Amino acid sequence: MKAKIILLACLVMAASFGWFFLFFDQDYQPSTDFDETESHLLVWSRDHKNTYINFIKYLADDEHVSIYVPKSTPIDSVFNALQSVGVNMDNVQLEPIFNEKIWIRDFGPVFLMNKSGKTKTLSFKYSDYEENSFPYEYQDIMKERLRASRIIGIGGARELNGKGLAILVEKHEQAANPKLSKDEIFKELKEKLGIKKIIWLKSGLPQDEVHLVTPLFDSIFSNGAGHHIDSFCRFISPNTLLLAKVDSSELDNNPIMKTASDRLEENYNILKNASDQDGNPLNIIRVPMAPLLFEIESYENTIRSFLRSTSYLNFIITKNKVIVPSYAPYLGSDEAISKDAEIEIIFKSIFPEKKIVMLDCVELNRIGGGFHCISINRPKKKKKKKIA
Repeated sequence: MKAKIILLACLVMAASFGWFFLFFDQDYQPSTDFDETESHLLVWSRDHKNTYINFIKYLADDEHVSIYVPKSTPIDSVFNALQSVGVNMDNVQLEPIFNEKIWIRDFGPVFLMNKSGKTKTLSFKYSDYEENSFPYEYQDIMKERLRASRIIGIGGARELNGKGLAILVEKHEQAANPKLSKDEIFKELKEKLGIKKIIWLKSGLPQDEVHLVTPLFDSIFSNGAGHHIDSFCRFISPNTLLLAKVDSSELDNNPIMKTASDRLEENYNILKNASDQDGNPLNIIRVPMAPLLFEIESYENTIRSFLRSTSYLNFIITKNKVIVPSYAPYLGSDEAISKDAEIEIIFKSIFPEKKIVMLDCVELNRIGGGFHCISINRPKKKKKKKIA
């Protein structure tokens, strides 16, 4: 009898350990923008050199930066340009690649980690018509195999809290994956990213729409990324997110402000009535929307007025800083100066332990992006927890 009891106890213990290791080792979750970072990854752009240099200088002050340099640009020229303005080159690694696309947030790898500290890396499809060589080049450089997803997944178009919650935008996903239902997208994200729940927002900002052929409004065109969530809604912790807002005093300034406000409030109501992966309400902090920026530009032998994809929420969190887009230096208007000052105060209250750095990124806004779009953070690996 005693032997049977001992055998039963051993079987129970073995089963317990089996289940423990199964779930402990399998519960992978994607890294987030607020995780501790091993390195910030960027693809160098010679066409936006000044913006990149300023951005990298602040990143490399106290964190590592991996810069992938297209082979059309001599690496020595990048090294000299950064060194000449005092960038901490001890924190910079330069790697030659063939890829010349700069939107690494959109096509770069997704890093996943589980509670035991094990990691894996995933690559989504970038588009159905454009070849993306970066995942293959990244694999060769890091000597690390990337798992693949069958769907198009754009990094700037999804927000993840690292605990199983994703926020996606319906209009973007309908355009990116027109043949897939929301259920099919959820199934793929559940399988590949460990997503337990998706909150579906309706649409993004009008200034982030892709309207190169038909006007966005009247004779105004936009050339944004296409309803990317990182221009108006961002997680800063597993349960807290920032959401852009149009002040009531701005509603009559321009029809575009009214459209933006309508969309943002519709999304706010969705988020306000939603819950996280564990059924808890979300903490939503409203942040003023960036000033509108209109510019005249030649396009296919015509002169057009373009609305640029400005955003205060296309920011980057580092160990000691938050780098936030700034518009006062370029616009010089009372509105931009006032809004920049207000944003700086808001971010200081949200991140009291960090330095808030306001940087001009209009060069990137002109082509539909910002600081968040040109960088991804590879998370620092956790130390494996000892099993007691």
